Amino acid sequence: MSAFALRNISKSYGSNSILDDVSIEAEDGEFIALVGPSGCGKSTLLRIAAGLDHGDTGSIWMGEREITAEHPADRNVSMVFQSYALYPHLTAEQNIAVPLAMRKLSTLQRMPFLGRFMAGRAATQAAIKQQVLTTATSLKIDHLLDRKPGQMSGGQRQRVALARALVRQPGVFLMDEPLSNLDANLRVHTRAEIVDLHRRTGVPTIYVTHDQSEALSMADRVAVMMGGKVLQFASPAQIYDDPRHIEVAKFVGSPRINIINAVTSENGRVFFGGKSMIEGVTGPVGTAIRLGIRPERIRLKPQSAEGIAATVSRLEFLGSEVLVTTDVLGTEDGIVVKAAPADVAHLAGGSPVMLQVDKDACLVFGDDGLRVPLRNPVRVAVDA
Repeated sequence: MSAFALRNISKSYGSNSILDDVSIEAEDGEFIALVGPSGCGKSTLLRIAAGLDHGDTGSIWMGEREITAEHPADRNVSMVFQSYALYPHLTAEQNIAVPLAMRKLSTLQRMPFLGRFMAGRAATQAAIKQQVLTTATSLKIDHLLDRKPGQMSGGQRQRVALARALVRQPGVFLMDEPLSNLDANLRVHTRAEIVDLHRRTGVPTIYVTHDQSEALSMADRVAVMMGGKVLQFASPAQIYDDPRHIEVAKFVGSPRINIINAVTSENGRVFFGGKSMIEGVTGPVGTAIRLGIRPERIRLKPQSAEGIAATVSRLEFLGSEVLVTTDVLGTEDGIVVKAAPADVAHLAGGSPVMLQVDKDACLVFGDDGLRVPLRNPVRVAVDA
């Protein structure tokens, strides 16, 4: 039994389908990332999980308990929003204490004047204060407890929002692009903090992001969403190395995977640039397919070597690596190669080169975007 599960969730607004039979299950202590372009339905799915919105079909489970119809406050779910959603007139301590006060204090006890005379309020508030301090200390923001959001940096406000979600000790964390408002350096630092927090608490986490690097580096499993559907739900390594759909292959990976249009010949062989790239592709002769090759799986060689003839059109220096865009006959966008700076120092725009593809590097997709099965293992004939 999964610790938290969204099963067969669908959602439409009129004729506009937002989610189409989406299922996501998180095990105890698992970190799940939902990644996809804007508008693919990932934030809507998270809101349905939190009870802030309702699906047209499907169910939501916390362990063996169905919580589909439960009020958000009764679900034992904590959500961290993209905008932090902190109360500007409250201090960090008061913001963090809000979910505990709502849970542990009665309506009368929460009243500003009458509440102070209610039995048990002082003891409960003291317990809440201690729990807030413990949580703030674990996130290293105990020195910020007397500050209001306007007196804190973006990273500090984000940690306060995390503390508010953590303090109630939820059954699951839901995070909706919590790092999108931070600068690049702070985003990397806070990303590590969230992973560390997850490991310490062991609470199942569903994390929404449009940043593939966040998804791949943080999650135990990644769900790639497109057009309201989950195209693939697997480990980061499987998503990157073994994508089951061409849209997954194109979305995950930087720079983007090279896509080459081709057709099959006898024995399911595929030729490109006059070279046999792969064999054993199922389907009749002349079947239209698309080959996907990651930029790091291609090597640049001198014009005298074996390979696919190409011409350098552009070099992009990125510090530890250089992206080399090459023009190849039969391609519209050319082929991008990821190389070490020392290996391309002698190259310039217009330089002739040969491209050599690593063995087992070609991914084959059909016209429908799905992976095409092979009768035999991939064989690349243009390696060194």
